[in-house]
Amino acid sequence: MNRTSHVVAAARFVRITSMTFAVALLVGFVSLQSFASNYGSHEQPMVMQTADANPALIAAIASQKSAGRVCHEKPVLTDTILFQRLGESSVRVLSFDEAIAATAAHEGWIRSYCV
Repeated sequence: MNRTSHVVAAARFVRITSMTFAVALLVGFVSLQSFASNYGSHEQPMVMQTADANPALIAAIASQKSAGRVCHEKPVLTDTILFQRLGESSVRVLSFDEAIAATAAHEGWIRSYCV
């Protein structure tokens, strides 16, 4: 009788453990799917102003081209960044670190990456 009660208790323990594991796995799966379906859906579109609208940017790009560099609107790893401060029409050449720090401080935006 004692041996049978141990077998029944062990079977009950295995059933409860496996059911708990299955429910936890299901909750985790649903949570991950919910997160994955909403991930990145609230991004705001990036607004880019073309170089044609800013004569200072056109002049800065021409200056970089005469120095033998090619400028890109898309990020590239470089140490020559064309940066425009808020409220200013001029475009300055900053180092990568300076441009990232100024952008993080919301002082302006990176207009072009010149390699």
